[in-house]
Amino acid sequence: MSLGERIKKNRNEKGLSLRDLAGMVDLSASFLSQIEQGKASPSIENLKKIANCLDVRVSYLIEDDEVKKNTDIIRKDERHFIESIDSNTKISLLTSSDIEKNMEPILYEIYPGGESGRDYYTHPGEEFIFILEGTLEIYINDTIHTLDEGDSLYFKSSQKHRFVNNGDKVARALWVVTPPSF
Repeated sequence: MSLGERIKKNRNEKGLSLRDLAGMVDLSASFLSQIEQGKASPSIENLKKIANCLDVRVSYLIEDDEVKKNTDIIRKDERHFIESIDSNTKISLLTSSDIEKNMEPILYEIYPGGESGRDYYTHPGEEFIFILEGTLEIYINDTIHTLDEGDSLYFKSSQKHRFVNNGDKVARALWVVTPPSF
C-alpha cells in the first residue's frame, strides 16, 4: 500500500472527509487529494501533521505491510524511506516501527535548498543531530546554528525549530528523536 493509500484509508476509518483533514493540517483539499493519489508528496512537516491528525506514526504511513517482528537490525537495502519533493528532503528510518523503543534514529538527506518546512514546529521531547556530510542550518527559536560535517547539536524539541540546507551539496545527518515521532 502506498503512502497516499494509507493516508486515505486512515482518513476514511476516522470518518474524515478530504476537506476535514485538509483543514486540520492547513493544506488545500485538492493538494491532499493529489497526495492520496500519489501525484504529489507532502513536506516532512506536513507528513508529521497528517500522521498526528490520524493518530498514527509517520513510519506506519511509509512502511511496508509486512513489518518484521522484533527487528533490531535494518540492512541498508531494507530501509524504509520517504522522499519529499516539496521540501527536497529524503528520510530513511533506521529502525522498525514494530519494536518497542524510546528513541527514533533517522537518516536525513537534505538536498540544496531542502528544508523541514517554512514554518517552525515544536513537540515534546529531545533531538540529537550529527552531520555526516555537508552543511545544515538549524534554526532554534531566534538563533541559527550552522553545522558542518562532524558537528553535532542537542536540543529540547519544545523549542520552535526548523532546518534548511543553504549549501550547494547534499547534507546527510543522523538525527535521533525522543520520544519516537516517526
